[in-house]
Amino acid sequence: MRRVLSNLGDQDRHTFRAQFGKYGYKRFHDPIRGELYSATMVVRNVEIVDNPDRPTGVTDHLWLNLTKGFSDLGLLQPGDVIEFNGRVAAYTKGYGSTSIQDYKLTYPSKIKLLTDRKTQAIPQDHTALIGMIMNLNYDFYKKQARPLVPFFMDGFKKWQDQQTNPLPIECHQGNDYESELGYDALNFEEEMKSWQAKKEASQARETQNSQDGIILLKKNKQWLESLLELANENNGNVSNRVLTDLLAKEISDKDELNSIRVKIKAAIKSDWFKDQLESDNSNLSHLELLDKKLNSR
Repeated sequence: MRRVLSNLGDQDRHTFRAQFGKYGYKRFHDPIRGELYSATMVVRNVEIVDNPDRPTGVTDHLWLNLTKGFSDLGLLQPGDVIEFNGRVAAYTKGYGSTSIQDYKLTYPSKIKLLTDRKTQAIPQDHTALIGMIMNLNYDFYKKQARPLVPFFMDGFKKWQDQQTNPLPIECHQGNDYESELGYDALNFEEEMKSWQAKKEASQARETQNSQDGIILLKKNKQWLESLLELANENNGNVSNRVLTDLLAKEISDKDELNSIRVKIKAAIKSDWFKDQLESDNSNLSHLELLDKKLNSR
């Protein structure tokens, strides 16, 4: 049935109807922020109902990001019927020789719960939300040896304790998936301070790199002119590969090249570079600007 998704294309939005299955999370590693968790949900028996009188089956199940629109529906139960608009997008599933192309639904909107019943609000706070999902699926995750992070699970317990009408979800102890700094139950302020400090340090490095990169581009007018031309041809973007190729023409030392590339890449993201782009385009006619835009596609 997923063939129906591939036939829809990615240009138009469609209306879908499905039954809620369960909540979940996906986990991925960020080089700066470490292990990150994102809330998801699975829906079953997905149909496209652009014509409500002639629903067409799409797939038996589909994972979706738990966006604010879905979380605003409250605590869903398996079998609850929901309806939403979305757009089909292709993505690569798996890695290397085992990767395949699959399809997903993106940018959900006009989300409605069709099942006629009242629901309880679920946490909007990310920490408590992930903790809710871990506690909700505690037995399954424990059996599968999946992370049951105390930071999140205690965050949910703290949220539950603040509710006049708590959710009917039992709070459990987490397992050994703790932060590199360690963790004390219901005392995650220090971890948050550490994360904030790392974030601020990263932003400071990015700001310094941007300033250094701007100085380099002001000194090397030829680089700036080449980058402005490349950015104009690619809707303001310059890829790492293209930037590396440009710098490699004059810089042979690999470490020096990487250092300068990082700084100039940061400068390209700056308001200063955007101003240079606007100035570079200010003398072009509307037809020339249109020609640049069309040729960049």
